[in-house]
Formats: sequence, structure tokens, C-alpha cells
Amino acid sequence: MEQAYLLPSNPHFFIPSNTSALVRSGAFALGVTGLLLFGMTKLIATDYRVPPDDPIPKVLDIHMPKMTTTVHQSEPALKPQDVPPPLPRVEVNRQVEPQDLSTVISPPVVSDEKRGPIPVTADPLPIYKPAPQYPRRALARGIEGYVVVEFTITSNGSVKNPRVVGGYDSAGMPTDVFNSAALNAVERFKYRPPMSEGQAVEQHGVRNRISFKLAE
Repeated sequence: MEQAYLLPSNPHFFIPSNTSALVRSGAFALGVTGLLLFGMTKLIATDYRVPPDDPIPKVLDIHMPKMTTTVHQSEPALKPQDVPPPLPRVEVNRQVEPQDLSTVISPPVVSDEKRGPIPVTADPLPIYKPAPQYPRRALARGIEGYVVVEFTITSNGSVKNPRVVGGYDSAGMPTDVFNSAALNAVERFKYRPPMSEGQAVEQHGVRNRISFKLAE
């Protein structure tokens, strides 16, 4: 059954419903076509450019090392030395018996000559030399130096008559700050006594240098 729509201008005129649907479809198609034409116009108006290609990366030059040929020269083989001639063969006489060899042993010769002890001459040899005691006055002042002492070594190896020849500091200036300590140390010295013709004797004028140094 068909439906009719009454228009206000003409109450007797009506439009079928299928005609109205066709009108709407045509209007929609015209709108879509217009949009497509508008889009294509925009694309044509756009200045399209192809994106530039990426630059080709630069490759560094490859420097190859200079190749040299190594020649190994082998030494010629040495000529073998001449083999020495064989030793002459020694013939052994096996017919000799050991008891046939004559062995003569001479008796010792006894002499009536009497020999005494050989005289010995030797210089004195130090056996005991104690270190001197550092003077307090020199230790407090930081003084170093030395003392030359002269003495006599007796026949039993002891020391007698010690005396100071000279006392000096490290700068070479004369000083007596070390004299007493040096004499006390020398008096305790012990020696192997000097020997002359096998006999222990005294030796005079023996000199010794006694040094005084502070510990590092």
C-alpha cells in the first residue's frame, strides 16, 4: 500500500515514498563526489617533491702495509772432522808374577842435629776494643768528632800510658770534649802482644783513632 504526503501549498498533490528515498541517495552521492573532487584538487595543487636520498657514507681509504719477502738463508752443513786414528794396541805380558818385582824400602835416616823452635816475629793483634761512651755535653750539642790516642802495648797485651795526641770535631776544629771518653776506652783495649824472636815484647808509640758519631 502506497503512502502519500500532503504538501501545504497544494493539498491535493502527494509524492510517493520511493521517490523521496531516491532523492536522498542522489544528494548523498553528490556530496561524496564533491568531497573526492575537493581532495583531488588539493593533491594536485600541492607541490609534491620526492624526498632527497640519503647521502652515501664516505668510506675511509684502506692502507695496506707494504709486504716484503723474507728470505731465510740456511747455513751449509759443516764438514765432519776427521776421526783421529785409533790408539796403538798395548800388549800386556801376563807371565810376570807379582812376587818377582823387587821392592826396596830404605830405613829412615836419624840425624844427631838438634833444631830449636823457629823464632817468630809478629805485630800486635787487637782482641777486645770496647766502644767509647758518648760524652753528654757533646751529645746535647750534637757534636761529632774524633780523638787520636797514643799508648804502649805491654808484653801481656794490655795498654799503658795512654795520652791524647789531638781531638777534633767533624769540621776539623780542635776540641777536648771527647778526650776523657777516648782515654777511658783505650785503657780497656786488649791485644795479642807483639812477638820478636819468639818472645812477647812491648811496643811503644801505638796510635789509634777513636771516632764519635751520632746515630742516624
